[in-house]
Formats: sequence, C-alpha cells, structure tokens
Amino acid sequence: MKEINIKISKLNDITTFIIAIGCILSLLMIPLDIPVGRKIFYACGYLSVIGVLVKWLYIKQSFKKQDMLVALSFFLFGLVNILWVVIFKPAENYSPIYVIFMNIGKILILSAFLFLFISNSKQKSGILISAIVIISLVMDACVYYQHFKLVYARAELGTEKATIAAYIISIISSLGLSAVLETKHKLKFYMSFFLFLMGFSAIILTQTRAAILFFPLVSLLSIVINKNISKAAVIKSIGVFIIIIVASGFIFKDKLTSRYHDMTNDWSQYQKNNSDTSVGARFAMANVGLKSGIDSPLGQSAESRAASVLQIVTADQTLFGANQYVNIHLHNEIIDNFSLKGILGIIFLLFVYFTILYKSIRSNLNIMTLSIILSTIVYGISDVLFFSKEFTTTFILCLVISILIDNSKNNVVNHEKE
Repeated sequence: MKEINIKISKLNDITTFIIAIGCILSLLMIPLDIPVGRKIFYACGYLSVIGVLVKWLYIKQSFKKQDMLVALSFFLFGLVNILWVVIFKPAENYSPIYVIFMNIGKILILSAFLFLFISNSKQKSGILISAIVIISLVMDACVYYQHFKLVYARAELGTEKATIAAYIISIISSLGLSAVLETKHKLKFYMSFFLFLMGFSAIILTQTRAAILFFPLVSLLSIVINKNISKAAVIKSIGVFIIIIVASGFIFKDKLTSRYHDMTNDWSQYQKNNSDTSVGARFAMANVGLKSGIDSPLGQSAESRAASVLQIVTADQTLFGANQYVNIHLHNEIIDNFSLKGILGIIFLLFVYFTILYKSIRSNLNIMTLSIILSTIVYGISDVLFFSKEFTTTFILCLVISILIDNSKNNVVNHEKE
C-alpha cells in the first residue's frame, strides 16, 4: 500500500508539472487567439478533474477551507450560467448570448477543479516567474506591433476588443510585476519598473480609460503593501513609478488628451440628457439593467430583457444610449448578471469575488492574487469580463500561476525556518 501511495504521489507531481506547463502555454496563446491555447486549457482542466479525484480517493488529501471555497464559487457561478441557458434559451432564433454564457459556465466549472488541484501543489517559482515576465513582454510587444506597424487606432491583441485586451494586459502585467517583487534578485526593482513601463505603455495604446487609471494604482499598491520591501525602498519605488507615469503622459500626450476630452464631452452630453455616448450609455445601461432586474428578480431570457429595456427607454428617452448594447451586455458585471440571472447571479458573482479576496489575504498575504482580483472587480464596474472567453481563461490562468508561485515561495520560507 505504501508503494502504491508513493507511485501515486510521483504521478501527482508529474501531473502538476504538466498542468503548470500547460497553463503557461495557454496564457501565452489565448490572448493572441491561437486556437491550440484553448485546447491546452481544456486539457489541463480535464486532467485536473482526474487529479482531484485521485487526491481525494487514493491519497486522502485534504484541502484548505479557503481553497475549497474558491473552487466552490467557480463551480456555482459556472452552474448558474449553464442553468440560465438551459432554463431561458428559446428553441430557435435565439441570441448568441446563450452560447457565450454556456461556454463561460463550462470554463468556470473546469476552473474549479483546476484551481483545487493546484491549490496545494508546488513548482519551481523561478521558472514560473520567468515565464510570466516573458509572456507579459510578449503581450506588450504584440500591442506595439499592432499599433505602430499595423496602424491599429486601438490595439486589441487577438480579442477583437481593445478593452478586453487592456484588461488582459493589466492582470498579466500586475502578476509579473508583483511576482518579480517577491524574489530576492538584486535587480528586481529595475525589472519591476521596466515591466510597469512596458505594460502601462501598452495599455495606453489600447486607449482603455479604466485600465489606464487603475493599472498604476494596483502597481503602486503591490509595492506599498509588500512586507519584504523596506520603507526607504518603497518611497524610492513610488518616486520612480510617478516619474514613469508622468513621462508616459508626455510621450502619449495626444492619445491621453483625446481620451480625456472624449470622456468630458460624454459627461457633458449626459448632463444634457443625451446618453448616446460611451460614458452616457454606461450610466443608462446601469439604470435600465437595475430596473429590468428588479422586475425579474429570479432571472429572465435575453429576449425578455431586451423587450423590458425597450419599454423603459420608450418611457424615458434620456436612457436611449442603453439600446445599442442591450443585445450584447450592459457593461457592468453586477448589473448584467442581475438583469439576466437575477439575485442568484449577483450572489454567486460576489461569492467569487469574496472567496478570492479571502484567499489572497488569509494567513500569508498573496499580493499577486490580490492584484488580479482587485483589477477584475474594478474593471467589472465598466465592462462584463465574464462574457469574454479570452478574459475568463486569462483570469483563471493568472490566478492558478499566482497560487503556484506563492505555494513554492511559502515552501522555501518554511524550510528556512526549520
């Protein structure tokens, strides 16, 4: 029996290594729309299902409470998406929204097993950190290529949406930056500054305002709350980051000024009861989405929501801007879930947020995981992130890699204490 357990344990280590490599390759490929990346992700997910069952049934391995909660939150949120499709999808002539949410549901359920499998696994953190730094720089380079060589007004990687590209770059760059700061390398500060400069510049080229504003804040937070950095180093680092931000402002002055003027003009139009602008439409969508959700607290079909929104807009023409997006999503994670999936949609979305926050601050602070979930929550205010397969898979992969790095780091610390 002992020999069998040893063999299973070795097999578990091999499986962990394969999944870790698979996650890295997927993270590199999926944002660039390389199809094999999605296949690798699903393969890792299916392999982790088997791995979790083996850990439970044969190794009798227990999982931490916070890890079980995160996995459960993914599973339940994924299940809500799938059940919504099953219950409300019409027999024919249905919206593509149903197919999208069915796929997101499957991804989230697989992610529950993927997360649980790696939650107590370890890999060499140096290799993982090097990989995430390279992936981050590859994403940045692709943005530069699209903008300067292909003359994209707003770079979008392989997502066909500049906003999603910006959010993907933001969480990958945040993971790379905070992971580098966890190392003891003498050049870690210089590398973190370089990653920030490259990532921030790439985000500016997507012209996504939410990411332009929040990415510097979460990057600074990664330094300020890091217990392994002295106060003197924190102050110096903040100074350098501010210099980079100001310098970037001068270099990309025209683009930033243009986006600022667009925003102020949109707000001015909204004040004049014209919501048919980018900013105004978001306020209008939040308004109609909330009203529609209150009328159907247990959920409704996409068609029913569209009819409800049309009725609300007809009664109040100041909300006209919501019409252009009603057949896609309402540009707010919470509002969109509430308007379609009702109260359960909000509950399980918030469950995902809170369990990951709990995991990131429980015991040893995991700044990498914290930066990922904070970015996801903030960006969810102005967009629906769990509507994009590219973002959802990238989010999961970054989360998985952050946990693997943190587990390896804590393992080293524990050995040093012994």
